[in-house]
Amino acid sequence: MKIPSIPLPKLPNLGALLRRRGGGGMRLPPVLAGLVARLRGLPLPPAFPAAVLMVVGITIGAVLWLWMNTDDTLKLRAEAVQRITVPITGGAAPAAKAEPGKTAPAASDHAPGEVPKGGAPSADPAVVLGPGPDEAFPLAKAPAQGMTEESRNGLLPAIAADGSQAWQVYGRPFAKGDKRGRIAIIIGQMGLAGAATGLAMQRLPPGVTLAFVPIADRLEGWIEAARSQGHEVLLSVPMEPLSYPHDDPGPNTLLLALDAAHNVDRFEWALGRFAGYVGVISPTGSRFSAEPNALRPILETVKKRGIAWVDARTTPYSVGDLLAVDLGLPRAHVDRIIDQDPSRGGIDTALAALEAIAAEEGAAVGYGEPYPTTLERVLKWVPLLPDKKLILAPLSAVINLQKPPPPPPARPDEKH
Repeated sequence: MKIPSIPLPKLPNLGALLRRRGGGGMRLPPVLAGLVARLRGLPLPPAFPAAVLMVVGITIGAVLWLWMNTDDTLKLRAEAVQRITVPITGGAAPAAKAEPGKTAPAASDHAPGEVPKGGAPSADPAVVLGPGPDEAFPLAKAPAQGMTEESRNGLLPAIAADGSQAWQVYGRPFAKGDKRGRIAIIIGQMGLAGAATGLAMQRLPPGVTLAFVPIADRLEGWIEAARSQGHEVLLSVPMEPLSYPHDDPGPNTLLLALDAAHNVDRFEWALGRFAGYVGVISPTGSRFSAEPNALRPILETVKKRGIAWVDARTTPYSVGDLLAVDLGLPRAHVDRIIDQDPSRGGIDTALAALEAIAAEEGAAVGYGEPYPTTLERVLKWVPLLPDKKLILAPLSAVINLQKPPPPPPARPDEKH
């Protein structure tokens, strides 16, 4: 079968097209001009397929139309965009964001060295003088000048000459005087698994507090990354659990079998692992935290170092919070382990319980670990808080705002 052929039509007068565009002296772009010249001088076979010629013609026509109408198209698009001018009638100027390498101005509830008294803040909730929980910025440089003490376990935190304490200086600025109920969320076991740690830091809002274990690899790098994003950090101290030695928290665990001097030395080893934490927590110390004679020397060291104590309350027999009150420590305690039931429904129920506590008492603390479901539920929960007159707060913003728990019940004799 013979393929039909058509003669090559005469190409349009490009000069006339340019004059229509309003630029008689203008030229085609070099690439397009070269293509046209090649086509005009190209010797075609006697049976040039009509379909090929049609495709070439349509392509050239489309390119020419787009090139000639660019200015008109952009003009029409610009005219079609609606613009609204909104007058500003007053109100405070927005807070300045921290420049790279600088720290955002603090809006702390407490003066350096001052331990606030219990009770919820009473200022107008509309007054917001600090950053929101989603705002990322670097926290104060650590270690701060004049706030360390050299030891054989490294640099330990120390109270400054002017009374400044680590739990305040290294804390995340908070909306001073905010009347809404405050909920602090602590995600622990950070640093043990690199993937889980990185995912938590990537997904969670900076208002979430992160607790790092002292045995983590690349610990200083993790701490720097967390604090540069605005996460307040805690040191997770290994203490003896009820299930020890079947469950061993790791090297330098504080043990009931050791005397006070050895446990304090182990504790200071953990304190010297990195700088910039506001306090310590021990989610493993279900046995150690129930023994006042063993725990008191540790809490006395906490007070000496100007850091906060967070009672994880992994046992109903913990005396940590009561001893902290007795010693006058900056303190907090965990009200709910949010992923004790790790299902979505279980986590949501625990978060709802924290809401109720914060609404009634002014402050609540939840603890969880960086499981994917925990991160997912917390991430979806945080934006719902403002409508409930609640706010996500760093741990330092709830220090001494929680009511002390009642004395622990009498312990049954433990069988070993």
